Amino acid sequence: MDQFYQFEVDKEVKADILRWCTQQRELDYAARLRIITAMNTVISMDSSINSIELFNLSQDTVLAAERSGAYSDAAGDRLALWNQRDPDLQTNLVYLRSDREILAVHQIRRFDDKHPIALVVVHLRPYQLQDILDEIKTVQEETILVFNDQNQLIEADYGTDWSMEASVVEAVRRQLAEGDKKEGFYADQFWFYRAVSGGKLQLLLTIPNDTIVEALLPTVFTGILVAALAILASVICSVVYSRAVSRPIQELSAQMKNLTLNEYSGTIAEDREDEIGILQDSFDHMIARNKELIAQQYQSKLEKRNAQLRALQAQINPHFLYNTLQVIGGMALERSAPEIYQITLALSDILRYSLNFSREMVRLEEEVGYLESYVTIQNERFGGKVHLERKLAPETMDCLIPKLILQPLAENSFEHGLQDKTGCWQLTVASSLTGDGDLLLEVEDNGVGFSPQRLAQIRETLNQETENALRSGSHIGLANVHARIRLRSPGERYGVSIDSGPERGTTVCVRMKAVWEEGKECPTR
Repeated sequence: MDQFYQFEVDKEVKADILRWCTQQRELDYAARLRIITAMNTVISMDSSINSIELFNLSQDTVLAAERSGAYSDAAGDRLALWNQRDPDLQTNLVYLRSDREILAVHQIRRFDDKHPIALVVVHLRPYQLQDILDEIKTVQEETILVFNDQNQLIEADYGTDWSMEASVVEAVRRQLAEGDKKEGFYADQFWFYRAVSGGKLQLLLTIPNDTIVEALLPTVFTGILVAALAILASVICSVVYSRAVSRPIQELSAQMKNLTLNEYSGTIAEDREDEIGILQDSFDHMIARNKELIAQQYQSKLEKRNAQLRALQAQINPHFLYNTLQVIGGMALERSAPEIYQITLALSDILRYSLNFSREMVRLEEEVGYLESYVTIQNERFGGKVHLERKLAPETMDCLIPKLILQPLAENSFEHGLQDKTGCWQLTVASSLTGDGDLLLEVEDNGVGFSPQRLAQIRETLNQETENALRSGSHIGLANVHARIRLRSPGERYGVSIDSGPERGTTVCVRMKAVWEEGKECPTR
């Protein structure tokens, strides 16, 4: 569920949680308010959520937010279901069943050593999942069972005549989950199994054989009618043809009359090359085709169900935002508003880049592209006053750098240097390789600059320890970039440095170890 990322992405909320869970102290009023506000925001945006609980695993306490209010309490036995889980199972997104609620659980870990420090538990009403299962159900006799990664039943929509014992269901589920085939026929039922989201949820569908046969009766009757006509024709011709021809036809007719689709494996074993053989092959092909159509039909239904379940896990899909921005851009072009199209395109690029959490390190060329999209939007905001100049050494464009480090530096220029500057605003981004094998990045502006006293305060903030810098309330962008560089490139010479003076602008320099993707060699300098 994307709701969990509210607590991982929001820097202030994540810092509040880390301090509360790792420093053995109570939440102050401001931190408590920020965390509760984040919880209430998630609850208000999703009517299926009853409450959200944030457990401090080191203090055995819980901060809970409900629609009626928020409170702190001792954890007690609230984590009984979680503690019963196998510790080797995944902890990113877990579904549990508790009385009348479905619990969606996410474990927050400390960044440096991956030690678990907190647990977020979202209490969900099961009605939305029940509505989905009821909507995708094709016939009343059909039964849909949803299990979690512990093989525990989370939700079910039972058929009208369901009477299967739990032990039989578990045996079938295990056989289909562990085997190569994900469908089969057991206990006079057709069963279909699918794992959703890497096994976090398991879907087991079953439908009685009688229901399927009943649905196929028109096709079977048509086949029987064709066969009967063929038999009638063969009987008329039996006066002319020998008894050796009429006997196979009678045997084929008997098989058609007693046909059970799931037990059918072929017609008469004798291979023939005459008209009887053609009839046998055609009938076998018809039955095989019917079986394929059944499998395809139910496969399609299963894919639809999977999509519905994935929609329950991800209430907001970033691709929806990208597509919406593209629609807005297209409308702007149709209405002769190219400026709106350019801004929409730049915002779409920013969202696509910043919401991609699959990579921590990116090529400098990608980061500069993101910066250009950011400056494009700022240029529209400030009436085209900004001029971005690139002084980038070609050999540095493939260097890997931490994602999202240039934009905070440019944002610092806009906020503290350029807003009070009259005339044209100049922003320069430069890169180079030093003789020591380091990558040097510079962001320079022609803004009003800082006074010596203010510059000294900023430098003192950057010289603090990494953890203190991350908590600094002033120039958090510079402190964050400085801390991230220091974590990846330890050493006094690495990190962020700043030079500025009144009316001569500001230059922010970032120095780090130059690294490239695996398999790429360092270019000759």
